[in-house]
Amino acid sequence: MEDKKRLLDIISLIDKNKKVIDIGTDHGLVPLYLAKNGISKEILATDISEKSLDKLRSVLDSDSKNHIQTMVTDGFKGIDKKEGQVAIIAGMGANTIIDIIEESMDFAQNLDYLILASNINTEKLRLFLIENDFEIMNDFLSFENKKYYDIIKTRFSKSKPLKLSEIYYGKDDIKNKSQILKEKLEIDRKKNQKFKEDILDKSNDKKSLGKIDERLKAIKEIENTWKLEN
Repeated sequence: MEDKKRLLDIISLIDKNKKVIDIGTDHGLVPLYLAKNGISKEILATDISEKSLDKLRSVLDSDSKNHIQTMVTDGFKGIDKKEGQVAIIAGMGANTIIDIIEESMDFAQNLDYLILASNINTEKLRLFLIENDFEIMNDFLSFENKKYYDIIKTRFSKSKPLKLSEIYYGKDDIKNKSQILKEKLEIDRKKNQKFKEDILDKSNDKKSLGKIDERLKAIKEIENTWKLEN
């Protein structure tokens, strides 16, 4: 797990002795870590692919079999509600995560919390959560294999409105002035300024320009906040 920074960041948000559901588990690295390190004694690893679950099943020893169950399913479909349940949905885009929650909203609301990891369109996920009364408890960046991932811990509770900058970049890294966010802001600013120049040069696509200007405004909002706090 040494080279799995994203998975370790996810695991760091899981309280001990929760009943963990890992949606789209693939190789089952998170369930294996949770079981072997005594973090959870009841883990359900799910995937839509039987072959993917077979990868996990093939490495389960007698002890981990006592703690890890597997299930072929799509999202939360067919899973029983229990007290003390939490869920992980990682390795998917924001649109897929939204679909999974939306299709089983009652189940998602019953969970103690969800841990979500996305590397694309996370601003849409944050807006979806707030609009559906999910409180964002933690929200920060993880960097692994030259990719940035947003890690969100959320629960069904009274939600608070988000600033534009928080919708795009998450509250924790803004508050902490994290180096990883500073690096990403510089990358995003250069990339979006280039996109804007290309659009203006070729098409003047107002919808795309609006999205780019909104992200650039979010970046500026963070920089202004940091300047005021210095």
